[in-house]
Amino acid sequence: MTKFALAIMLLVLAGCAGMNPNPGERTADTNWEMGNYSKSLEVAKTAAERGDPWAQLRMGIYYNSGYGVEVDIPKAVEWYKKAARQLEEGKWAEGYIVGATGKYGYFGQKNDALIAQYRLADIYFNGVGVEKDLILSYLLINNVIEKSNGEPQVFFCCDWSGGRWFRQTQFTELKAKLEETMSQEQLKRARNMAANWSPKNDL
Repeated sequence: MTKFALAIMLLVLAGCAGMNPNPGERTADTNWEMGNYSKSLEVAKTAAERGDPWAQLRMGIYYNSGYGVEVDIPKAVEWYKKAARQLEEGKWAEGYIVGATGKYGYFGQKNDALIAQYRLADIYFNGVGVEKDLILSYLLINNVIEKSNGEPQVFFCCDWSGGRWFRQTQFTELKAKLEETMSQEQLKRARNMAANWSPKNDL
């Protein structure tokens, strides 16, 4: 791990050791880890419906994996898309407590959006529960890799014991699978679209 990545992680963990700026996130995640899925879902749903990216991501994961609800991929996609569109830059959006300010509920929203985009890319690559869309999958994972700036990990949650991350290798491995699976025509089209593609406007 680079010193830069380690510094980011320590800052995020230091912030999470105190008050979590996202109302309900700690309650949702600690209940999730303990297996109290119905309580976690209840808290996250309230926050997701008011627009909090952290909660929209979790609703996607709950429906994707069946935590407290029946697996429902179309509903998971709906929630993932809401979180994925909320990609923003800046210290608050990137999960910094020190020297940053922002709207409660939106702390760390860049990471939430990137993880949601990754989960969507994986869903569209596999085509389980939704129609397979390799071009959209490519556009999503390409954006994740570009916006995560090559950092080895994208931080997800520190309210679980030990914290949780998504690894850059997960992103690059999915992109490699896509490049092996797509036709040359599909790949050329996706690469041409990528330069101007944005989840905010095109998802």
